Amino acid sequence: MIKKGLIIFAILIGLATLYAYMTQYPMIPIGAGYAAKKMCTCHFVAGMSQEQIQEEDLTSIPGTTSVIDEEAKTVTSTVYGMGSRTAVYRKNIGCVLLQGEDDYQVHLDLPEVEKNMTAEWPLGESVVNHSMEGVDYAALDQAIDAIFDPSLDMDSMKTRAVVVVYKDTLIAEKYANGVDENTELLGWSMNKSIVGTLVGIMVKDGKMSLEDDHLFEEWTDERQNIRLVDLLHMHSGLAFNEDYGALSDVNKMLFLSEDMVKDVIQYPLETAIGTKWSYSSGTTNLIAGLIKKEFTTQKEYLAFPHERLFRKIGMHSMVLETDESGNYIGSSYGYATARDWAKFGLLYLNVGNWFGDQIIDTSWVDFVRQATKQSGGLYGGQFWHNQDHVAYEDVPSDLFSCNGFEGQYVFIIPSKDLVVVRLGLSKDIDRNAFLRDIIRATSGNETNQSAS
Repeated sequence: MIKKGLIIFAILIGLATLYAYMTQYPMIPIGAGYAAKKMCTCHFVAGMSQEQIQEEDLTSIPGTTSVIDEEAKTVTSTVYGMGSRTAVYRKNIGCVLLQGEDDYQVHLDLPEVEKNMTAEWPLGESVVNHSMEGVDYAALDQAIDAIFDPSLDMDSMKTRAVVVVYKDTLIAEKYANGVDENTELLGWSMNKSIVGTLVGIMVKDGKMSLEDDHLFEEWTDERQNIRLVDLLHMHSGLAFNEDYGALSDVNKMLFLSEDMVKDVIQYPLETAIGTKWSYSSGTTNLIAGLIKKEFTTQKEYLAFPHERLFRKIGMHSMVLETDESGNYIGSSYGYATARDWAKFGLLYLNVGNWFGDQIIDTSWVDFVRQATKQSGGLYGGQFWHNQDHVAYEDVPSDLFSCNGFEGQYVFIIPSKDLVVVRLGLSKDIDRNAFLRDIIRATSGNETNQSAS
């Protein structure tokens, strides 16, 4: 009887193991791809050690093992020894996650830029500690300290960097252990706002229009009626599953696709165009594909963000990564220092003007500052919003922001002349209280009751 029971138990264990294998194995190449790409960029772009990346950035993917080849500049990762995936580092485009053999050999050569080390930030790299009238620096420090773990490690709140810019002046910054003002940090979906800005430049050049339709030749059905503005507002009606915890559209796109634009073009309509807001990384990568169509060569396309945006505003650390075929992964993969992310916010705080150079038209800034009604006041033009205080009750309703997975934020608050950057590995912070307290610390005798 005991022997029979053991046999039944062994069978049940075997069936459970087989079930777990069959259901979870499809996720293993995705987890290994995530690990390879994260390890590669954090190491070769941000300069972090393998130990730090493994202990801080890859805790959500158990069982990962990575091998770094310093000479070939590659990282190969597995999950419990399975699903081997490789990412390769390339100067100016970061790390490319390969789907088998490297069929495209994408490279980008850019002329070197000599940074101005003497001019004061944001026009140069020198940061001067000003004492600005009306700023309560003790209260400001307290507000910033409140979202860092006391150990300055990645324990609970997992904040890595905060930068506060008030009236075009960097008035406060703080960093966790293992990172500093020179560390390039991943923006995740903050890059959607970068892509939106590149569209704004194209619109300024007369090469694109919000009302453009018939966007892809593959769309011969009702999808030909999708306009560029529908994509920017995330109410195109296209099917796309943004669930990061499953074998979803977004995971297959980011970690199993050789050509993300080509793959996402195939998705059908799920709802009527313009009727439902549905947040979609696939949509932003389609927009990146539309930008690519405006160039005759891949080199021109890849150089465009650097020549027309990053170098114009001094975001010299910015690295936008591509898929294997050379499409910018505009939905997710871009790295920059916290100070450079703040420069991007400052461009919008100053209505698209970078100290005399109108990078994007004021009309474009007006467009992205308006939330689409389908989002309930939360989203529009590849930026997040606070219309009617829908996101932050104690923060002015004119706030708009770049938001990214794991709590990446560039907050722009025009009525308070503020840009606030927070980068980290968790969104489990009280953003409302954080912003409220920074506003109070920089508003002199004002109170937050005056928030519009």
